[in-house]
Amino acid sequence: MANLSEEIKEIICKTLPNLSEETQWQIISKLQSSGLESKEDLKYVQQEDIADLLPVIQRRKLLDAFKLETETVTLDLQVIPTSSPLSSDRSVSGSSSPTLCTPPNSSSSQLSAISSCSSQARNSEPSNRPSTSQILKTWPETFQVPWEQMPQEIRSAIADGKRPKPVERRQMVRVLADEMRRYEANPTRAQCLTVVRNIIRQYPKSFADIAPDGSLLCGGYTSLLIQLKNRIENLNRDGSFSCHRSSTGKRGPTDTYGCTRFQPELPPEETDDTVEQHRQRLEEIYRQEGAGGAERAEVKNLMELTFSLQRRHINTLPPPDIEDVKSKWPFLFTPRYIYAHFELLTDINVLRSLELSMEECGRAITEYFRGKPTNKDVKDILSKGEDNEMALRVVQLLMAHFGEDLTGLILLTDMSATAADVETTLSLPASPRLILPGATGQVTIKGWMITFEGRVISEGITPTFATGLAAMFAIYYIFNLQYQDEAACTLEFIQRRFIGINPERGTKAKRGKVVSKKKGVIVQKKSSAVNTHVAMLLKNLLDFEWNFI
Repeated sequence: MANLSEEIKEIICKTLPNLSEETQWQIISKLQSSGLESKEDLKYVQQEDIADLLPVIQRRKLLDAFKLETETVTLDLQVIPTSSPLSSDRSVSGSSSPTLCTPPNSSSSQLSAISSCSSQARNSEPSNRPSTSQILKTWPETFQVPWEQMPQEIRSAIADGKRPKPVERRQMVRVLADEMRRYEANPTRAQCLTVVRNIIRQYPKSFADIAPDGSLLCGGYTSLLIQLKNRIENLNRDGSFSCHRSSTGKRGPTDTYGCTRFQPELPPEETDDTVEQHRQRLEEIYRQEGAGGAERAEVKNLMELTFSLQRRHINTLPPPDIEDVKSKWPFLFTPRYIYAHFELLTDINVLRSLELSMEECGRAITEYFRGKPTNKDVKDILSKGEDNEMALRVVQLLMAHFGEDLTGLILLTDMSATAADVETTLSLPASPRLILPGATGQVTIKGWMITFEGRVISEGITPTFATGLAAMFAIYYIFNLQYQDEAACTLEFIQRRFIGINPERGTKAKRGKVVSKKKGVIVQKKSSAVNTHVAMLLKNLLDFEWNFI
């Protein structure tokens, strides 16, 4: 989505060079929240879509640019072979909508749907017929949501651009599932996704998963898709239908997940020899000044120039030992350059994103759990008062809600403990942990440490939990790590809700094997783009924040 945003921004800049950057991003955000998913979708943008952002003449200029940008692609899509029987006596129209089919009743439902669509198209639009690609639609693409059968509250929410209450939304999902099963008894996840995406595009304000800044969370469709698929599976639980899922056994792209510059090219003015000289200069400065040298302007410049070499060393296969990386790039393990590397890698200021998110929704999350504590551990945390920093309290509540032990992410040590003390007195796992000073139940932040592979790799003196959490979270992306099972849900929630990394595919969670709750045997863990528990909490909090704010 980041690449698409940049492409749209480039078109806007070329067409309206004097337009402010703020307005440019408002236009991009507006288009994406309306369902824009690819550059080709720009041809569907209309003047009223951006009427509140640009005057008439500028709107016309921009729409002309959008159409010109997609014209070549559109012409390619509309070319129909003259030998095809579907092409005879037809004029291609890229703007006409496909005719909706009635639910099929025979086993050849797909063929019937296609024939029905073709017949209706011929009868209803003799002078402006749809293209071949429009006629050969599958039933999910031409599916018509029975809005007239929906509860009055749902129809009112849509009309007013508001979010329906959870109970009303569940009623809508029941009606939707029943209607879809008239076409196919057990629709696949892909078929459900097609239907849900169309709903989100049509009514994003009422049904999309939207962050407070207006951006879509993972395409905006995750929570509704989960509700719909769960409803269908519940209806088919006693039947003989099997889930349409396949497992390739291949590892997903967890390394590049969320990254925009995973392995960049060298800067134009640099060579392999010059960046290596820069690296050696950084080593020399560190030997002379230690971590204090991180504040020098020369170090900042050299760390940016050598970013591509840093990535090359980190991305080496097999992965290098963390101590080897630290010996070559000592400044990379200081808080300042952990944040800086993460920003170059993802285009996100991790510390600022986390701090702003805590300011904006930390209180709302606390009040959500206060009004609806989900288990005993959540109640215990709420009963201890609000002595700890907001960010720490929120993380404690999240881990309690997901059933994850705090030690899966955070370890406590003595107030005066040094890095050597931590390495010798604590049982340090291989996966990252944030080390905080304090006793159980009460933490006094006077600094923090991050451990990885059983060693302390970074120390921070800033007395806030958020600075340590931001640095530890960045470590997963900088060093291509998967989230440990002990804190996978909490880390994914932080990723999606606080940091704003929401890819539609892939995951940072491990895809190992688990013990089946039903059969008690070891089975392959199901993989999905968004953890079900995380998606439902995101959706519930979104509904709560809508009313809370």
